[in-house]
Amino acid sequence: MLRRPIPIFIQLLAGMFLIAALAIALTNGLNYRMTSQMVLNRTAGYTQESVEQLSAKIDVLLRQYDQASQMIAFDEKVQRVLKEEPPLPGTENAQELNRYLAEKIRYIAGDILLHLFDREGRAYSSNESLQLIWRQADDVSAVSWYSKMGALDGHMLWVYGPAWRDGEIPAIIGGRKLKDPNRLTVLGDEFVVIPVDKITRIIGETSQRIERKVQVMDSIGNIVYSTVPREIGTAADVRLFTKFNGNAPPFFEWNTREDQKRVLVAYAKSFYSGWTTIAYFKPEAVYSDTSQMWAHVLLTMGIGILIALALVAYFTWTLTKPIRQLADGMNRIRKEGIQTIRRPFASREITRLYANYNAMVRELEEVVGRLSEQQISAQRAQLVALKAQFRPHFLYNSLNLIYWTIEDERPEKAQEMTLALSELLRYSVHPSTDLVTLGEDLAQLNRYLLLQRARYGEKFKVQIEVEEGLERQRVIRLVLQPLVENAFHHGLERLAEGEWRIRVRIYLDNEQVLCSVEDSGVGMPLRELQALEHAIHGERGFEKQGRGIGLSNLHKQLQAFFGPGHGLRLSQSPLGGLQVVLSLPLQAVPDGGIAVTAKKGGDGAA
Repeated sequence: MLRRPIPIFIQLLAGMFLIAALAIALTNGLNYRMTSQMVLNRTAGYTQESVEQLSAKIDVLLRQYDQASQMIAFDEKVQRVLKEEPPLPGTENAQELNRYLAEKIRYIAGDILLHLFDREGRAYSSNESLQLIWRQADDVSAVSWYSKMGALDGHMLWVYGPAWRDGEIPAIIGGRKLKDPNRLTVLGDEFVVIPVDKITRIIGETSQRIERKVQVMDSIGNIVYSTVPREIGTAADVRLFTKFNGNAPPFFEWNTREDQKRVLVAYAKSFYSGWTTIAYFKPEAVYSDTSQMWAHVLLTMGIGILIALALVAYFTWTLTKPIRQLADGMNRIRKEGIQTIRRPFASREITRLYANYNAMVRELEEVVGRLSEQQISAQRAQLVALKAQFRPHFLYNSLNLIYWTIEDERPEKAQEMTLALSELLRYSVHPSTDLVTLGEDLAQLNRYLLLQRARYGEKFKVQIEVEEGLERQRVIRLVLQPLVENAFHHGLERLAEGEWRIRVRIYLDNEQVLCSVEDSGVGMPLRELQALEHAIHGERGFEKQGRGIGLSNLHKQLQAFFGPGHGLRLSQSPLGGLQVVLSLPLQAVPDGGIAVTAKKGGDGAA
């Protein structure tokens, strides 16, 4: 069952609306994507800057305590006590050193602890209220990070560690090996204990534009500080710790260890302490502004698509209306008789097409009226009937080409084809004799090839060879075009693959002019070919449906003009398709004859 063809208005409307909708959607989508990326980059920039500022402030604090503790460690009195045989803890000299340390550290900060162990493991402390959780030297030497102090050659190692102040509290511990500045021998250990509250105050002073979680991670992977208090003192995510020690970019996406939620991470690593300051924030916080912008984008897209639909519908209706009216006029020729179409059009090409159509209709009407009045012979009446059948068929095929070109959305080509079609119609309804020169009919063929080239591009090749002098041979109008048209529609267009070739040869043979048209199309089996030729030569061949109707009409016209001895023959072409050969009598020309010399050929214009 054949599918009902879709109206060209619906096809154009759907195609043009789809293009407009895609263009609007892509434009708005790209703008939204670019804006979102700009927002993300800007957020990443100021977040990274904020994290670096936090890291720098923490470093300033730690350096301050580092320098102060180093000055105390190299103090002459402290060095003398550590070098000499120290008294027992609790003696007058030990208490004096404790008081001395407390006095020195008070100038720096009153809420930190300076704790010393000498070579014998005796302890000296600047603060009684804040103490190390490890009271004995052996206890602290068993801690995992203690061994790293020796590798730092007197530099401070900063780590997280618990302290004691009316109970266990989170603290920052800085530890170094104390050395004799002259002999560089180890005199003991020095520890600085700072409550985590110090960092809390620093981070609280830093402004922030979006909600975020901040962590500070020490060099061994423990969380020194977090805006989530329960995380302080716990081990950091091993994967994240490893990533920071690798080549991680300063801003990246990450899935949290606890709930596997997607977050954005910005971090800064300190070269002094080896600590990593990290800021986590949700993507929703970054894209909160862009979400509102996306709603505006969707609204803009909806309004734009509605406007595009209205404009596309209007212009599509305007473009297809003349073609629909012309098609309706063609249908009325068959049903209601010959009638002209009078409509005003803004398009110059459509106006010319309608003018030629009306001229053709009037010409047909005049011819039919004149023949009826004069009661010409049966042979001429048959010819008029054949032409009345042929010309609408030719116009239908040409309009079909324009239809496909418009469907392929090539308006410039459609305009060029419309102009070519108007010239074809002018040629077909020219109010002169039905006989024209072969050169004029070749020009008509080239116009048709131009239409086909507009549709198929360079897909086909045409070779035209005309024996010199035969251009002035008298033939009936439109003798070549139907043969080439059949080669396209019934031969080449059915070819699944391979090159499309058409060869037109016009030459003299035994006082007859032969016009041969061959194609490289699908061809026909020999039995079907013979049956088709028999039908064309039959008395009622022109009434049959299918491929033979155009060839049958042409065969009848040739016989009507030139007698039963002329017409067309069918055979299989060496090119692989079908070969049609027309035989015409050699006609005298006004200048006295036809010179038969060398051949000339070339590709048909298109």
